[in-house]
Amino acid sequence: MSKVKIGFIGSGFMGQLAHISNYALLPDVEMTALAEGREKTAELVASRYGIKKVYSNHKEMLKNEKLDGVVAIMNFGFHNVVVPDVIDAGLNILTEKPLCVNAENGKNLVQKAKQKDIVYHVGFMKRCDPASIYMKKTIEEWKKSGELGEFSYLRASMPPGNWMFGIEDPISANDADQSPAQEQESVPSWMDKKTGEKYVDFVNYYIHQINLIRYLLKEDYSVKYAESSGRLLVGETDSGKPIVLEMNTYNLKKEWHEFYTAFFEKGYIKLSLPAPLARQHSGKVEIYINNSSGEYYKNPVFSPRWCMLEQARIFVETIQGKRECISTAEDGLKDLEVAESYIKLLTKK
Repeated sequence: MSKVKIGFIGSGFMGQLAHISNYALLPDVEMTALAEGREKTAELVASRYGIKKVYSNHKEMLKNEKLDGVVAIMNFGFHNVVVPDVIDAGLNILTEKPLCVNAENGKNLVQKAKQKDIVYHVGFMKRCDPASIYMKKTIEEWKKSGELGEFSYLRASMPPGNWMFGIEDPISANDADQSPAQEQESVPSWMDKKTGEKYVDFVNYYIHQINLIRYLLKEDYSVKYAESSGRLLVGETDSGKPIVLEMNTYNLKKEWHEFYTAFFEKGYIKLSLPAPLARQHSGKVEIYINNSSGEYYKNPVFSPRWCMLEQARIFVETIQGKRECISTAEDGLKDLEVAESYIKLLTKK
């Protein structure tokens, strides 16, 4: 089977360390091209990771290369400018989270991707962690079997912490970006400047948790309450069960704390995820059961797999037709709608 030809747009911090470096490890990937406005830096990155061709902008790359997919890593405020060009070229695409800034523009991106029948993977890499996948499957099985009684609620908690986990600095020649200036996408029109800043901060940091809650429960939800200090979001699933997201409850300097607990009448399953850039770390799962079989704990063990590398592998397998997309643009749109409704409640707009 021929290798999957991947082109990259952007080679900044996340572009290099969380994406390009991982695709370089996959044996069935051809590192075909890189579009980067910093010429000298682009050459260094291409040399380091074996990328065959460098372009100063993404339009030239799309025009001149035959690609199977594009990994476009940039500030999400530019997704609405760059992503349509990739979709129009009929190419599968992966971007970082969130889908874009404004849910209305997100609807257009989803529709364009559907019309072109392409894979549009939004970078919610926490879905790719083996422990997350295990928890999702377990919750689904428990709901179906009823062995632990009814599902009660889900609690998620993530304070600010050390998300970089000591990762190295990216390659840089310290040269200026020569690509044409582009205007960032605006926040929804109903937001004033202060509200818009709160919204952008929220979707930049907590959109992962907004997304993973839906993934774990395999169910949509709506926001019912936003605590005024920004520490608590309370929602309700479509089946009427509560979900709670705790934010900014305390600060960490050296560690990363991120927990999700799904409670049932006769037990719970708890997921603990590592820092996003902690290589060779998988999440951990703790299960407590108290039913007719007895009262006990279980702690399944997972291979040490970095969710960023797993996400790259999954995107390639999706392009190859080996599996369904695990993190669709449609899901990304739902996240923005939840985020906007949260900010409305928080600021009482």
